[in-house]
Amino acid sequence: MKWIKQNVIMVIVCLFLLITLISELLIPHFFSANASFDTPKEPQTVETELLSTDKDDISPSSDQSSKTNDTLYVDIKGEIEHPGVYSVEEDDRVVDVIDYAGGLKADADEKQINLAEKVHDEMVIIVPHVDETENFIPTSGESHDKIKINTATQTDLEQLPGIGEAKAQAIIKYREENGAFQSLEDMQNVSGIGEKTVSQLAEFIIVP
Repeated sequence: MKWIKQNVIMVIVCLFLLITLISELLIPHFFSANASFDTPKEPQTVETELLSTDKDDISPSSDQSSKTNDTLYVDIKGEIEHPGVYSVEEDDRVVDVIDYAGGLKADADEKQINLAEKVHDEMVIIVPHVDETENFIPTSGESHDKIKINTATQTDLEQLPGIGEAKAQAIIKYREENGAFQSLEDMQNVSGIGEKTVSQLAEFIIVP
């Protein structure tokens, strides 16, 4: 006790330093724990990316859209250098197919072919010999071959009953714009040709 009394100032300083140290260590921890106890925790949210299933947002990929099949297959035969089946594009014409096949032979009768006709899938192009007359119709009462409506020229068409120059041109124009006739009824889609005319043509033409 005597020592304490003699060194009272030193003891007070030491106690003050000890209290200060303890306060610096404990008080922040106390307030931190108290704050976490008093303040309710907010629910933790997790951001998630939702996948849209809206049909309007779903569009075919460029690869799928490019799968549209524009390739057609045409069989060309007869007086042609390299007859066979050729893959062609939908905008090709008969003249293009002839070119792909190496061109016409010397004895080919190109007058019986509509070189400007648009091709269609499974089309058959027969290039006749100059001596053949498969598209010719003789006078009434004689045996005759039918005209192939999808390859007949304007001259051939004008030999059909009820078909004059204007209707023959209309038939050719329809073929060029819409492709080959697929059925006899398709003839009614030609301007100026009705059901009565089609019925008259039935025994004289081949469709397709």
